[in-house]
Amino acid sequence: MFPLMFVAIAGGLGTAAAVAPTSVALAVVSAPFGGSLAALAVAVCLARRSAVVEARAAEGPGLHDQTDAMVAALRSLEVHDRARHAARRPGTGAGRNVA
Repeated sequence: MFPLMFVAIAGGLGTAAAVAPTSVALAVVSAPFGGSLAALAVAVCLARRSAVVEARAAEGPGLHDQTDAMVAALRSLEVHDRARHAARRPGTGAGRNVA
């Protein structure tokens, strides 16, 4: 609520400052409209942002499950690769021992 209030005040003052060279009466009349428009724009931005955050939170567990599955697959590949390299080491096979 406070961000909306601060933006409304700043928007009203900005509108009044922009219109003041034309007419002081017009600046006084248009300031509330400018402030309200600025507050409305910020409210829409905040609502969109919270909707995006909620959507990301809703799909979060699926993403975590996929990440866990990928980590498990990579670890199994590492174990397989270590076993393959251990079998290829020189001096571990039969018949390779040369004196």
